Amino acid sequence: MDVQLIHFTGKGAPNETWAAADLLIFTKNTRLNMDPGQLEAIIAWPEEKKLETLRYMANTIPSSWEFVDYVFLVQGVSRAYTHQQVRTRVASYAQQSMRVVDVGEFEYVFTDRNRADNRAAVRIEKCLRTIKDTYASLIAMGHPVEDSRGILPTNIATNIVCKFNMRAFVDLARSRSGGRTQGEYQKVVSAMIDRVLEVHPWMTHFLFGDRGRDYFAEIEAFAEEEFGGDLVAKGKLLKIVDKLRKAVH
Repeated sequence: MDVQLIHFTGKGAPNETWAAADLLIFTKNTRLNMDPGQLEAIIAWPEEKKLETLRYMANTIPSSWEFVDYVFLVQGVSRAYTHQQVRTRVASYAQQSMRVVDVGEFEYVFTDRNRADNRAAVRIEKCLRTIKDTYASLIAMGHPVEDSRGILPTNIATNIVCKFNMRAFVDLARSRSGGRTQGEYQKVVSAMIDRVLEVHPWMTHFLFGDRGRDYFAEIEAFAEEEFGGDLVAKGKLLKIVDKLRKAVH
């Protein structure tokens, strides 16, 4: 898995760290002042004043957040993950095609549990060899790629480009970084958060408030230890954690 932030609001600006924040503050303030010269004034503000304003904005109406965008290239992930990702509708996606591209030499994304169990890994590898041979045979028999793809596994490796406005991204981070989300999806979202914080450290106020990133980690670790693979029982506790995660903002 590889997650890259390939574009974001303010990239290439003289001050990449603050360009998006300046736009955020400007769009928030337009309800009181529509003078375009105000943006230049905000750019000149000291960082302390900007941070104070951003902390306030992190707890107010988020409509202005939609003026900031983040674009990610996510590579080497499973289609099982992307099937979940694209359910976030207020986003844009471009994904590698299996309808027109021959993917007979595909890579497979093992889950952590599959990889940790050698018996499971051996069985999966055997199954994958059969799938690859059958896929190649269908194409050799004249069946088009779009028909032959039907036998390919859900965890076939793929690449996807995802674009979120800041409002959608914050909601994604709050709702898909907890223990109820499947492992690979959690890892992708966590990596996305890392990439965003590298260029916009001030985003921590919008993503985590004042409580810090790992505020609920101990509860989720307890749920995993206590209930393990019992997704129903574990899910009941983690659902409460997710509600708390959103409520603290």
